Amino acid sequence: MRPELPAGVLSSRELAAARHATHARVAGLVVARQRPATAKGVTFMLLEDEHGTINLIVPPPVHDRFRLAVRAESLVLAEGKVERREGVTNVVVARIRRLERPDLPVADVRHIEPARTWSSEAGAELRAVAPAAHSFGRRGR
Repeated sequence: MRPELPAGVLSSRELAAARHATHARVAGLVVARQRPATAKGVTFMLLEDEHGTINLIVPPPVHDRFRLAVRAESLVLAEGKVERREGVTNVVVARIRRLERPDLPVADVRHIEPARTWSSEAGAELRAVAPAAHSFGRRGR
């Protein structure tokens, strides 16, 4: 996908060489999302591209404004400020959006069946649900 990305989008390798506090645009596959209760509404995302991983820090106002992209999209394009602390490089996100893949069809969610209930051998009920992929954070305890 790299050749089709907008000009100026850095790979994880290029991001590693970017200076602290500079503006950066990155893109990749969302590998993980976390929104720990102790983080005061901050969402942490891990992207993967062809060279490695990219850490994103999504402040609460950005999460609220771009909620669908932050919570549900698999491929994203994010921009923000490069932050370097204790040898770790992050992008503090100001904007994030779905990364379009014209060669892939958009999923039609109307055909998804409602959740089913199964019983295990011990009789406990297990409920099949479709949570956002790789979303490890919980909200509202």
